[in-house]
Amino acid sequence: MSSREENPPLRAETRWKDRAETVIIGGGCVGVSLAYHLAKAGMKDVVLLEKSELTAGSTWHAAGLTTYFHPGINLKKIHYDSIKLYEKLEEETGQVVGFHQPGSIRIATTPVRVDEFKYQMTRTGWHATEQYIIEPEKIQEMFPLLNMNKILAGLYNPGDGHIDPYSLTMALAAGARKYGALLKYPAPVTSLKPKSDGTWDVETPQGSMRANRIVNAAGFWAREVGKMVGLEHPLIPVQHQYVVTSTIPEVKALKRELPVLRDLEGSYYLRQERDGLLFGPYESQEKMKVQDSWVTSGVPPGFGKELFESDLDRIMEHVEAAMEMVPVLKKADIINIVNGPITYSPDILPMVGPHQGVRNYWVAIGFGYGIIHAGGVGKYLSDWILHGEPPFDLIELDPNRYGKWTTTQYTEAKARESYGFNNIGKVQIYCCL
Repeated sequence: MSSREENPPLRAETRWKDRAETVIIGGGCVGVSLAYHLAKAGMKDVVLLEKSELTAGSTWHAAGLTTYFHPGINLKKIHYDSIKLYEKLEEETGQVVGFHQPGSIRIATTPVRVDEFKYQMTRTGWHATEQYIIEPEKIQEMFPLLNMNKILAGLYNPGDGHIDPYSLTMALAAGARKYGALLKYPAPVTSLKPKSDGTWDVETPQGSMRANRIVNAAGFWAREVGKMVGLEHPLIPVQHQYVVTSTIPEVKALKRELPVLRDLEGSYYLRQERDGLLFGPYESQEKMKVQDSWVTSGVPPGFGKELFESDLDRIMEHVEAAMEMVPVLKKADIINIVNGPITYSPDILPMVGPHQGVRNYWVAIGFGYGIIHAGGVGKYLSDWILHGEPPFDLIELDPNRYGKWTTTQYTEAKARESYGFNNIGKVQIYCCL
């Protein structure tokens, strides 16, 4: 169901600016979204600098899940703004985005999980989005390939789905350029020098630029950018895998697309991918893998759109759980195992906003779920930058919640714990996907 072949890559621009109101560092979906929102809102001299090419890093290999759901209150607004933007982006920019909205179902196979769903329903009135608890009969009607033996209930969100990350980013880039932003790549930032008046000298191999503010949206390169201004951002690179199958006859025979499935006790997500299935697990903290060499030695200079070697054995218990829940997987052929880096903060939430102690330095980093956050965070930060205060209180994403006590040892231990708490046998506290 990917649409990336339908959109030719956007050509990098040859022009250069000596001055910029805002310089955004990083050309993933979050950075490009901010460029789009700032330029559309009327800011002049918005410049985005990307070290290699747009979507390099974590964006291009993402599974692309989109959901209105979040266990908290404030982040639901971010999810809402993202989805509403993605629904209209193709019409606005002329770029295909490959957005599918078959809805999603979180399934409960334990009484405790049913109670969690009931609790979430008491909070859904805070938002305009639809959410329902549905009975097993309705679940089977919507997802006829399920083994219903253990399913007690489902939490259903209409309008959820998935989007092609590459096409989404290209559409946001087209919109940003349409409204006047300059997107430069390859243009790696080599130095950030603060000036006495609060501006910054941003240096690249192509030249230097004076900026009124800089925004670090560099994904798993964010630690390296932070070090340029004397900050140690508490971020850990994690290897996340998902599996794509070949065509499955029972899937191909369906008359409508399956909703995205989240098996919380099995700790995986599953969605339709063309006429096959895609599913990705979250391992326990004992089994999940941190890219330790990046923590100690930094990201390899040439790393961009590479992947890690797959490790199916590490996720086999989740594969088996998925096969039990969706039996057609047992006879499906695996055609691809994607194992790429994503970045986690200690509490699994990103860092968004201005950083205290470093004047006119902003961050949009630490996104473990960047696709669903990109559109809303771009709007949120744009409003904050343009109007001097945020549109609502999003204190849980305050980058200043961490300090010098956040050592590398602590960050790795807590990020590992948080990743393991995504779903496995726990009430769903962390996971927004």
